[in-house]
Amino acid sequence: MKAVEERLLELENEIRALKDKDSIRTLLSKYAVAVDEKNRSSLGELFTEDSAIQIPVWEVDVNGKVAVLEFYDTYWSRFNNPRRYFANESFTMGKDDAQVFMYWHVTQDSGNDSYLGWGTYHWRFRRLEKFWKIAAVKIDILAMTTLAAGWARKSKFV
Repeated sequence: MKAVEERLLELENEIRALKDKDSIRTLLSKYAVAVDEKNRSSLGELFTEDSAIQIPVWEVDVNGKVAVLEFYDTYWSRFNNPRRYFANESFTMGKDDAQVFMYWHVTQDSGNDSYLGWGTYHWRFRRLEKFWKIAAVKIDILAMTTLAAGWARKSKFV
């Protein structure tokens, strides 16, 4: 049987990992709300200064918080009333870094068209002092289609 000190250390590490996952889930919720509400200042608080975003199908590959926020300015000028949803998260936790894979779904509009999209997120997070921040995200768009075009057919990306 393990010594009490060893078992206590294992429990402390498990509790820390659970708290860290909960902190990252809260960060992801803040991200979704900030993007959906088009709140640039709130969104900016979530990213590291050297953060990055990649969206291969849109040929987006930007580095630095300023460039990341400029991407969102462009996104917000293109789509209105976004609502995003996350599912099936999978965490890989380090002491001061973490990676999360998850699926996403978004509804939004542009002009007179309603859009439905889905894909995957590949997040990287970094702990800065006591807080977790988004260090990078790769967004793979698997589909982005209008309501008129339908979601069950092969869609074009917008």
